[in-house]
Amino acid sequence: MNNERIDQIKATLNGLGTKADEMYTNQQLVDVLKEFQNALVKGVFEKTHAENLRGKDLLVHLEALAREYRLDQTSSFLRLKSNLNELGYTIGSYIKGLNGERVARKALKLLSLDKSVKVLYNVQLEDEDAEAEYDAIAITPYGLFVIEVKNWGPSVVITQDGILKKDDDREITYDLAGRMSIKQALLKEYIGDSFPKHYQSILMFPDDRVKVENHFNGVLVCCGGGISYKIQEFTAGEDSLTAEQIMNIEQTIRAHHVVKKAPSPVNCDEIIEDYAVLMAQIEDASAAAQGKEEPDICTSAQEKATDKTPITKRVKRLKLNALPHAGWKKAINRVASAAVVAVPAVLGGLWFIRKP
Repeated sequence: MNNERIDQIKATLNGLGTKADEMYTNQQLVDVLKEFQNALVKGVFEKTHAENLRGKDLLVHLEALAREYRLDQTSSFLRLKSNLNELGYTIGSYIKGLNGERVARKALKLLSLDKSVKVLYNVQLEDEDAEAEYDAIAITPYGLFVIEVKNWGPSVVITQDGILKKDDDREITYDLAGRMSIKQALLKEYIGDSFPKHYQSILMFPDDRVKVENHFNGVLVCCGGGISYKIQEFTAGEDSLTAEQIMNIEQTIRAHHVVKKAPSPVNCDEIIEDYAVLMAQIEDASAAAQGKEEPDICTSAQEKATDKTPITKRVKRLKLNALPHAGWKKAINRVASAAVVAVPAVLGGLWFIRKP
């Protein structure tokens, strides 16, 4: 194994990825892991000319290369495959979570323009017993509203016990009633006597085409961007909060907001090690395969003249997109040299046949 080449590949990823002994916010985790994934994609692009490769295609492409060179059952590749799956899943799941805040901001834009209303986004509250993350909290003169955003579809079911299920996959569940009760309890704990008389939990689906079968009365369900209108419908009731109370509740929530950090679930150090080993192995195997194909390139001019296989097909046989970066130019030059000899010979033969 070419240890020098492995070290060179690892050096290109130096400083990238998450560290096992560091803590990250959700946004930091997404940013760091996406940068790391993009660097892996760039490395594969440079070595295999996979111009259309995207982050989500990284594992598929590496697995195809590993299978081609019979490396797909090695322990290092199998570990790399597992870690890359975790990398993709983590990025996707955290992006979905962050999208909850963005969707809530957009949907509540109209409500936030009301100067008597305060809207807080991406709030984290916790105590010794529980913790909760709030996509949005709207504090209005006519009540307190907690908005939970779920980007699920195309159809969902909420059971009588408040369990949210995907209709097309009942194994994916979310304890909606349990989570919303914890959110309400933490707000009551910190707001205390100023907790408003009117309180409402709202479950929002960004896609207005989602079909919801709701058997639970504890939450209000809203699909699409009409949530501001839903909340404003409560203005018909008696105002329960003064401007001073609204301000105090806002300050209390902000004061107890916790910037949540957690370790990365992705082992980037293992990915770097196994990725470098795999890429070095692929380069070696590709170079060996190239060596076996050289006799086809260096055949005599007479053989070239009698061979009916088009030159373009000979070029394809080289599998240039699988060659290492150091060898592809040399291969092209060999093909060009062969063509210089072969083409005049063919033309000469044709002239001789047609000569009267």
